[in-house]
Amino acid sequence: MNEKLIGGRSCSRAGARSNLLAPDVEGKVLPVTRSIALTSLLSLFFAHGALAQEDTIEDGMYVRVGAGAAFVSDLEQDFVYNPASPPGGAAATGQTVAVSESMTFAAAIGFDYDDGIRTELEYRYANTDIDSVTPIGGPAAGVAAVSDEQLQSHLVMANFYFDFANSSPLTPFIGGGIGGAFVSNERDQSDAALAYQGRAGVSYDAGAGVSVSAEYIYARSRDLVFGPNDDAFAEGDPRPFRLEGANFVSSSVMLSVRKRF
Repeated sequence: MNEKLIGGRSCSRAGARSNLLAPDVEGKVLPVTRSIALTSLLSLFFAHGALAQEDTIEDGMYVRVGAGAAFVSDLEQDFVYNPASPPGGAAATGQTVAVSESMTFAAAIGFDYDDGIRTELEYRYANTDIDSVTPIGGPAAGVAAVSDEQLQSHLVMANFYFDFANSSPLTPFIGGGIGGAFVSNERDQSDAALAYQGRAGVSYDAGAGVSVSAEYIYARSRDLVFGPNDDAFAEGDPRPFRLEGANFVSSSVMLSVRKRF
């Protein structure tokens, strides 16, 4: 009987141990199984994202349109008077043209290479209000008061970009460009000069070959000259002076939509 009791107790204890171990074993097995399943799902997700990104990176042409805000720096211009009609007394040596912010618009056609490089030809336009014209060093002969005047700028730029592609729909990029700036005002004064720019932003892949980007653009031209040159003065040009020494400088924030073909 003792043996049976002992045996019974042994069996009972063994059963108890078995029942006690079961929850522990199950408690350990289930988290491991879940971890393996979660890891597998994540691996499939990232693998699919990488493959999708590789599928979208291919050569192709695109068009782009954009709009934003342009912040043009004030123009610091120097007077060069006509030797045939020099001003009398203490004449101004220059002037400051204060301008306000404005809208800017752009259109471009380009080519997207599969190695993350893009090239494009861009046209950008801005029409900026002139707030004031202030002579420096004295009165400026022949300078009329400002009344709702505007400064127009046309930029034609050859641009390049480096896209930092990744498995997400967001792609950071940097770029630059070189070209020409044509700037004019409403006093029949205009000039064209070499210009360059730098830009940086991020684009979002909206699918179907369409992407939306936000970027910052800094553009600067070489000196602009408004008015006749020395040869024109020598040939009898009646205008009293020319303006020189100013660069066209603008900072722009732009939203663009790009469509690949």
